[in-house]
Amino acid sequence: MAKRKTTKRKPIKRVTRHFQLRIGQEYPIDAHVQEILEFKKSKRSEVTAIRDGVRLLWALENNDLSVLFEMFPQYQSQFTPSTADALAQFMEILRHQQPALTPLIEQSTGPKQLPAPNFAMPVFEEDDEPTVLIRASTSNDSALNFVTALRNMQ
Repeated sequence: MAKRKTTKRKPIKRVTRHFQLRIGQEYPIDAHVQEILEFKKSKRSEVTAIRDGVRLLWALENNDLSVLFEMFPQYQSQFTPSTADALAQFMEILRHQQPALTPLIEQSTGPKQLPAPNFAMPVFEEDDEPTVLIRASTSNDSALNFVTALRNMQ
């Protein structure tokens, strides 16, 4: 028979705490805690459950949800609003604070139409119509063409 080799573990300093649970029908919460602790004891996780429970209770009492999300990450989406919900809340706040802007916010997002000019456009009669002569040139100098056109207008 082979001898089993054991290694010594480094001792961990510990503190022992004692607490009592009340027994009887008039204490249903204590009875429920007793059932939970007995179940956890059978799974060898009684101390861990007590440690985590105290840690979570302390964090919640101090408005710290990080421990809750660390232990139960599936609940984080219920406490943090989605982008769509946050945007809807922001739009609602804007509507309440600035009622004059409400029609602007509710408009569809399309191209903005410019208003028509308020001044009368010039009307040319046939005899007043200016004649613009542009000399054709093989040169690519557009400035020269522009100056020539202005001279011909006079």
